[in-house]
Amino acid sequence: MKFANRVEKLPPYLFVEISRKIAEKKAKGEDVVTFGIGDPDIPTPGHIIEGLCQAARVPANHRYPETDGLPDLRKAIAEWYEKRFGISFDPNKEVLPLIGSKEGIGHMALCFIDPGDIALVPDPAYPVYSIGTMFAGGESYYLPLKEENKFLPDLDAIPEKIARKAKILWLNYPNNPTSAVAGLDFFERAVQFGKKYDIPICHDGP
Repeated sequence: MKFANRVEKLPPYLFVEISRKIAEKKAKGEDVVTFGIGDPDIPTPGHIIEGLCQAARVPANHRYPETDGLPDLRKAIAEWYEKRFGISFDPNKEVLPLIGSKEGIGHMALCFIDPGDIALVPDPAYPVYSIGTMFAGGESYYLPLKEENKFLPDLDAIPEKIARKAKILWLNYPNNPTSAVAGLDFFERAVQFGKKYDIPICHDGP
């Protein structure tokens, strides 16, 4: 039995490696504070557990949700963005609930990347940016995040040939893993860059 070439190319998953190293340290009796996958290490508050239990007793919740998410949920999300950030979204066209950010990031590449296309990916970054690109048949062009540049990608340093071939730009601020933040001026430059080369900007901001 032979796996597909894309599976053979898969590097070890970063968070599995981190978990393995943590387990080794704990086995030696060392106290480990993990900054890995972001999995909660404290109990879920009781009122949330109670709310889940109550929702589980409602028969309507025993079915699959609608493909594009429940209308009331999409509306509530749009209202939250309006209240929190003063930004308006059409809940029927611009809001899509997902099972997690990884699902959206992984599938985003399938929306924009064809075989041979390029994704602009920060380095270091969440591995799914590049893995999703690989699954779509594309290649990642890595944008180094350096301390001297406040851990922001230098968009002006991207070669013209690469920029014209790129189909997506990934950003992530506040940044994981550097913890850097990006000001409005950087996002304005990024938008100008995206418009110049007709590249969608995907901002992973969980």
